[in-house]
Amino acid sequence: MQNNKSNFNQAFWLAVSYTCNMLVGILSSVILSRCFDKVQYGTYKQIMYIYSALFTVFQAGLPAVFTYFLPRYTREEGKYIVQKVQKLLFVLGLLCSLVLFVGSVPLSIMMRNPDLSMGLKVFSIFPLFTLPTLGVEGIYTVNKNTRFVAIYNIVTRILMLLCIVLPVLFIKNDFRVALLGWGFASFAAFVIAIIAKNRAYQDVDACSLPSLTREIWSYSVPIMVSSVIVMFFKFADQFFISRYFGTVAFADYSNGHTTLPFAVMFITPVRAILTPLFSKASKENDYNGAIKTLYSSMKQIAVLMVPLVVYAFLFAGDIMVFLYGNAYEKSYIFFRIVIVFNYLEMFVFSNILSAIGRTKIIMMFDIICTAFLWIIDYWVVTYCNASPYLVAGLFVLLNSMAHYFLPAIYLRKKEGINVVDKDTLAYIFKITVHCVVAGLLVYFLVVGMMPSTLALWRLTISIAIFYVLIITSSRILHVDYVKPLMRVLKRQ
Repeated sequence: MQNNKSNFNQAFWLAVSYTCNMLVGILSSVILSRCFDKVQYGTYKQIMYIYSALFTVFQAGLPAVFTYFLPRYTREEGKYIVQKVQKLLFVLGLLCSLVLFVGSVPLSIMMRNPDLSMGLKVFSIFPLFTLPTLGVEGIYTVNKNTRFVAIYNIVTRILMLLCIVLPVLFIKNDFRVALLGWGFASFAAFVIAIIAKNRAYQDVDACSLPSLTREIWSYSVPIMVSSVIVMFFKFADQFFISRYFGTVAFADYSNGHTTLPFAVMFITPVRAILTPLFSKASKENDYNGAIKTLYSSMKQIAVLMVPLVVYAFLFAGDIMVFLYGNAYEKSYIFFRIVIVFNYLEMFVFSNILSAIGRTKIIMMFDIICTAFLWIIDYWVVTYCNASPYLVAGLFVLLNSMAHYFLPAIYLRKKEGINVVDKDTLAYIFKITVHCVVAGLLVYFLVVGMMPSTLALWRLTISIAIFYVLIITSSRILHVDYVKPLMRVLKRQ
């Protein structure tokens, strides 16, 4: 197994991996949006959201076990940990499938969509294959082989895309056909994942840890409880928009409520790298090195991501039309709401809490914010004649509280960890102001000169002008937007 020790290179391959995941998801939505009518597409997305919510619960916090425990034990003990967790994931996959099948009718009634019941029954067997695949990324990240993670995700995601889209295009234009293709791909990914997990420790013999089960549940149960809360949290806006505004509105929401792909590319790998660093720092009670890496990482993320966030916010309407067609133009409002959250994702505070073992605190924050979200959502849709945009905005607001603002306050006050310093904040603020000013100039210039131009041409011209403008003016602010990208290219 290759063992590249460079944190930067490890982050690069994780970036490739997560970007592939995101792009495949977007591409499948782009194609299916044009194949299905809004009712069929909305039903398909409802099934995916219900599955995602249950998937979060039935993980039981176990994927976090790999990145938390494996850095603390030998490879022989690590193999035993992987085998133990794998058995638990098989059992949880079976339980998730049963819950989906039994709950198909009640869920369709609750969402006021009769087509949902049959779709959930068709889909219910697949979690039996998807849950046991969890952990591949964590295992290979800890073992410093994120290049394999990238290859694994690229292969399985492309397979997923082909299995979903091709049957719809060439066999039958029906969302249930897409679900069957999704299931076939999940089984293939299951086989690949099992082989990959065995390969990671094939050169060592497992060494048992008598107290491992107790330690795993002690660490993961709070995460599992928090996952249940997260399920209710994530399900809130989906439930209220589906039930009170209809399947068509939910289709608009589904396409617009999309994380900016490059945000995932830049942020998720850094989180994966920082988690074992802070885990080790917690054990040694020395956070200096980990905090320096954190500050440096946030600055690099800001240079790469803030320009994209600002540009996507300003040209959200053209992006939605280009991706999904004129029928989904209204999705741009949801997209802008999510982009605000993407901006905050530069601050990886809740991941640090998890890395240092404060999972109970995360659980408490999730419980508080979830309770507030359901209460406020119910109040606004019942008594205030609210729009679906307000429901989505409340979700982003309380999600930000749970995962960024409250964890930052706790880490500073209770743990003495200053997760962001004045220098880093000033640097990010400077980049943000620079990009906003440049972005507004480009927006009014392009929209004023090309009001009726196709979205593709307007996006192409505007992003070129935008980047030329910020790069040429960056010397004034002493910010280099090119160097981080060149660093990635040169090291590969």
